[in-house]
Amino acid sequence: MNYYALVGDLKESRKSPDRKVLQEVLLAQVDAINSTYAEHVAAQLMVNAGDAFQGLFLSQAPVLEICDRIRYALADYCGVRMGIGFGAIETSIERTQSILSDGPAFWNARQALSLVREQDYYDTRTTALYTDVQGLQTITGLVNQVLVLQDQVTSRWKNTQLELAQHYLMHHGFEKVSQTQVAKEMSLRVQQVNTTIQAMGFFAYLDTRRETEQILMASFGGTAL
Repeated sequence: MNYYALVGDLKESRKSPDRKVLQEVLLAQVDAINSTYAEHVAAQLMVNAGDAFQGLFLSQAPVLEICDRIRYALADYCGVRMGIGFGAIETSIERTQSILSDGPAFWNARQALSLVREQDYYDTRTTALYTDVQGLQTITGLVNQVLVLQDQVTSRWKNTQLELAQHYLMHHGFEKVSQTQVAKEMSLRVQQVNTTIQAMGFFAYLDTRRETEQILMASFGGTAL
């Protein structure tokens, strides 16, 4: 049986003006992920070295949505790098202790994280995928290039654009909701939300992100499109 292992670390977290608050935000988001995506969790996401985290998810987990929720929860404090590995686990799995799990899934996740560090595209790259499962290398390569392009888009979001992305992704994930609803939730004018969404290419990002997620579910998780 194959799983998604997710490993990540915070970028330049030691330069944060308030590391205590940053740590609290990270821990709160880890708890939120474990609760919101409980049905997809094999071994809970956990902080394992102050500035690093890891977790293990079932093969049909919405792993990109999970990554976005982590990224945008921390966006006001620091950047984040994440490696997604797909593969087997060779040890027993303790649901509350992902740090005890090991095997190709985690080895691949660490390889993916190294890829983010080494090929960072001028410090815009946040996420990469790696697997050694036979037959999935081609789709993995394509997905990684899509992730690079998506990171290029999001790296340009500033101020109101970033606030909108944070609100939307933290509250709705990849679900499509109306601009009117977003405007109401954020206490903004609908026209302001419409202009912001157009300028940042948000719905194009959301659609491609959702489609990429569905392709992963079909190819890695065996779910029909």
